[in-house]
Amino acid sequence: MLGSRNEIPHFQSDFYRDKYRKLLRWLIVYVFIIFILIVAIIYMILFKAPQKYFGNTTDGKILTMPMGK
Repeated sequence: MLGSRNEIPHFQSDFYRDKYRKLLRWLIVYVFIIFILIVAIIYMILFKAPQKYFGNTTDGKILTMPMGK
């Protein structure tokens, strides 16, 4: 036999404890990544670049259109 009856549950608890800690580390990393993405989305919404409009002539030239106020 591998060992006494008390060693097998001890090995199992070590295995699950190690896996839990590894999973917890990955979850913390994922939460941090999600937080960064949320901040990036909020930044992009709040500080949106002004829209530029373009027109073209019949001979194919592209002109910037002035923004009316």
